Amino acid sequence: MTNVHIVNHTHWDREWYFTSMDALVLSDQLFSDAIEELKQHPEASFVLDGQLSILDDYLQLYPEKLADVKKLVANKQLFIGPWYTQSDGFFASGEAVLRNAMIGIFESKKYGDYLPIGYLPDTFGFNAQIPVILKEAGLDSVIMWRGLHLNKHVQSPYFKWRGLNGKAEVTALNLPQGYGTGMLLEPTTEYVDGRLDPAVDFIKQYTDGDVLIPSGNDQLAIIHDFTNKIDAINQLGKYNYQVSTYQDFLAYVKEQSLEAYQGELREPVLARVHKTIGSVRMDLKQAMFHLEDQLVQRTDPLMVLADQIGIKLSNRLVMQAWKKLLESQAHDSLAGCVSDSVAEDIKHRLKEAQEICDSIENTIMKQLADFLKLQANEVLVVNPSPKEFTGTKTVTVLSPTSNVHFNGAASTVVKAEYVESRENILEETPAGNQYITEPGYYILTIELTCELPGLGYKVFSFEESTEAVRQNRIAEQKIGGKALSVTYSAGKVSLEYQGKTFSDFLSLTDEGNAGDTYDFSPLEGKTAELLTFDDCECWKEDKQEKMILRGQRQLPKNLADRKADKYNQTFAYQLILTINEQDALKGEVSFENSLLNHRVRLQIKNNQAFGQILAGLPFGLIARENNSLVDWDKTYSEMPVNVEPFEKILSGVSQDQRLSLFTQDSKEYEYQDDKLCITLLATTDSLGKPDLLYRPGRASGDTTKKGHVMMDTPLAQQFGQTISFSFTLRIDEPTVSEAALHHWRESLLQPSIAYQKQALNYFVHRIDNKIQSFEQPLTVVGNEHSVLDFGKNEVFISSLHRSYYTETAFVVRFENPTKEAQELPIVELFQEKTVERINAIEETLPFTTLIEPYSVLTFLIK
Repeated sequence: MTNVHIVNHTHWDREWYFTSMDALVLSDQLFSDAIEELKQHPEASFVLDGQLSILDDYLQLYPEKLADVKKLVANKQLFIGPWYTQSDGFFASGEAVLRNAMIGIFESKKYGDYLPIGYLPDTFGFNAQIPVILKEAGLDSVIMWRGLHLNKHVQSPYFKWRGLNGKAEVTALNLPQGYGTGMLLEPTTEYVDGRLDPAVDFIKQYTDGDVLIPSGNDQLAIIHDFTNKIDAINQLGKYNYQVSTYQDFLAYVKEQSLEAYQGELREPVLARVHKTIGSVRMDLKQAMFHLEDQLVQRTDPLMVLADQIGIKLSNRLVMQAWKKLLESQAHDSLAGCVSDSVAEDIKHRLKEAQEICDSIENTIMKQLADFLKLQANEVLVVNPSPKEFTGTKTVTVLSPTSNVHFNGAASTVVKAEYVESRENILEETPAGNQYITEPGYYILTIELTCELPGLGYKVFSFEESTEAVRQNRIAEQKIGGKALSVTYSAGKVSLEYQGKTFSDFLSLTDEGNAGDTYDFSPLEGKTAELLTFDDCECWKEDKQEKMILRGQRQLPKNLADRKADKYNQTFAYQLILTINEQDALKGEVSFENSLLNHRVRLQIKNNQAFGQILAGLPFGLIARENNSLVDWDKTYSEMPVNVEPFEKILSGVSQDQRLSLFTQDSKEYEYQDDKLCITLLATTDSLGKPDLLYRPGRASGDTTKKGHVMMDTPLAQQFGQTISFSFTLRIDEPTVSEAALHHWRESLLQPSIAYQKQALNYFVHRIDNKIQSFEQPLTVVGNEHSVLDFGKNEVFISSLHRSYYTETAFVVRFENPTKEAQELPIVELFQEKTVERINAIEETLPFTTLIEPYSVLTFLIK
């Protein structure tokens, strides 16, 4: 007889159509009840959804229950962690998913042990590198639901899952019918015959051994008298049901012979994965994407620099910013399939996290500038990477004149904004208060060509200049660099590169969206409108040439207008293209959203069909081929449309060239033949709708369940918002290496961190005027200093942050996003430092300098 392992759990959405505060109120009684039930039944156990944040929230209400929680954790009755929140598996960056585990485990330890499983029961699919992330977090297994295609990926729901390199491997337990399979657990014939036995029957089609059945559901309380109910069910059912834990079942599975799978889990077969969810509430998604980069590229390494030179700030500040981001990256929250009330909460959390990051940076830069006694004509520029920097940084300078010249460094003023003089301004002096006329000044945005030491700073001085900023109008409608040029003609943009012509190279498309916050869905019988440009002006600047393209079209304002072919609303848009002397082609699309229920995409047209698209994902690239959509409804629960996620890089390979795009503003694309489309915006009016063209049947979001209601989401329309999307393009030979593409990505991710100590405006930075200087000396020498300098070594760095566990130490995580293993020159990179190999949760591992393909290697530096 088949043994069926029943595990009692709750799935706890921190927020969804209800807010996180609503969930907190629910947790008051439900979590208290669970604690009491476990105390009264020492044989029982309960899984608190694999996310630590909800326990932290609860214990703020009941700090006196801390001892009970610790005891239940120690007795292996209450299972907590390992995540901080239930992370999205595609649109959170690899480092953000890893940080979710790192912070979840770090915070779990104050209660005792944590669930040693990557438990993600409701995430909308998983990127192919989740095994690498799990292994780096010290986890060797995962429990998940959506995205697996049984009989295609694997035959059994229990298998080995491998990362892109085939070596990072975890044991995977899939829940074919979801985390609510055994919910309620009633010892009745109706329940056993109608729900429980059939669920096991279904799973047994795919496995001959024991079966796992989770018993729980959304915000569901612990099942009381669990053991006796299982005993009663065994008198009714045809299988051997037994009280179990995820760890017990995992131990059983690990003893079996398991097949292996390598790749992503994104097939909507047994459950929807919402393949077009990557563009809803794009304002929130962009804020999250930018905050990820701010934390990883700026704030974390700045904290290392500050700590090493003697500026002391609590590492908990950065962890607090990360927590607010991770709360916003729970699967429903990042996806955007939430009510407007929740969307407002997410926006506020992201604002708070960014304020923490901004103020950390402000404090470090101001205190360093004070110690260095910077003058008003000096700019402090920081390199947050341990690799030497040679290139261009963008700095802001306040000056009485509209131009400045830097000493010993080339510079170009790219923007000059004048601030008018003010009368009757109070000035506090030692002799008393007086009223003065405050002179006007310019806020200059400057491209500074410079060299910077690794993880350090350099001070540059400048002189005011009366020379006008040079900008000349180009008569012809064409801009260019050395081998690259862009031409505008008759509304269209063409590109020429090394004798190759790309006609109608860049355009925008707009189409109606009949979908909801889960999925885009087109209007039947309608096609996308191609948006070309009406006018063009070109300018020659010091280091680049710029083309400004503008257009406007009459388009239907809403879905009813689209159905009636009523073109009644002006939609205006702009595209600015720049080409510098090194043939870097950059673009920025902007428009004010004047339409409802629609999708806008950037369309890039190659001069021949793409044979393959490589998409960025954590620590590598993945090749995808388009699905056939013929008779899709015979297999899938939603149309497996060819809309896919990517992480910063897309690279389309055709016969003669490789066309690559980099952006930090979107993570969703689609390609067909010679066209590559990047989603800029998708707006909707409803949380969930039934019977969509791409997703027939019930409404996602429970809105058409008995007793539920439809929910309007006017904020998801983003009506009236200014939308901005920046990107960079390059063209290479088809055989250009993965390393070259990732070095390009790395160079474009490098932030500009600069500070001028000036008295013209104390509010360029919010708290500049309140930051105190301390007499404690810093361990820096002169106007140039480095804490960690790798020179021009071409290693890839995924993360650089202060240690969570060891005072004054810091962590460097290397990545290898290529298919070849690499030997890291650790001794050369960390001269005169103590180096220990660890994983992301700072457990000591055997020392090695070999970093496998598509993988990471982490070191603790003392």
